[in-house]
Amino acid sequence: MKIGGLVEQGNLVMYTITSLADQPGVAGQVLNALADAKINLEFITEISYRDNSAVMSFCINADLMDAADKLIQENVNVKSLKINKIEYVNILGVYGPHFREKPGIAAVFCSLLGEAEVNILGISSSISTISCIIDVRDFEKAKSLLLTRFELP
Repeated sequence: MKIGGLVEQGNLVMYTITSLADQPGVAGQVLNALADAKINLEFITEISYRDNSAVMSFCINADLMDAADKLIQENVNVKSLKINKIEYVNILGVYGPHFREKPGIAAVFCSLLGEAEVNILGISSSISTISCIIDVRDFEKAKSLLLTRFELP
C-alpha cells in the first residue's frame, strides 16, 4: 500500500485530562493555560460523552515536562482536574496524499500495531494523516513492521 511517508516524533510526554466538563470554552481554557506557559502541543485529541464530561489528551516535548507539571500544580483551573501523565512516548504515523480515496489505511495501520502487540495510547487523524501515540520501547518494532506493508515513495 503506497503512502507519502512516515510521521515520527520522539521525546514526548502524554497528558490525559479525564475530568473536563463538556461545555463551551473549557478546552480553550486548558489550551490557553498551556499557551501562556509557552508549552507547544505536538498532539491533541478530545472526545465528549453523553454525561456532559470530556477527555482531552495531548503530548508535549519532554523538555517542557517540568513547566507543564508546574502549571498543573499552580493553576487553580487546571489543578482541580484529574490529569494522568505517561512519560516516554513517541508519535508514529503515516501520511498520504489522498487518504480519503484509499479506504482501509487506518485499519491496516492499527491492525499491524496490534499484531506486533503494540498498545496504542492515542490516535489522531486528518484527511491525509493517521498518527498514534505509542510507548518508546515499541517504536522501532512498530516502525519496522509498518515498512513491511506500506510503500514509501
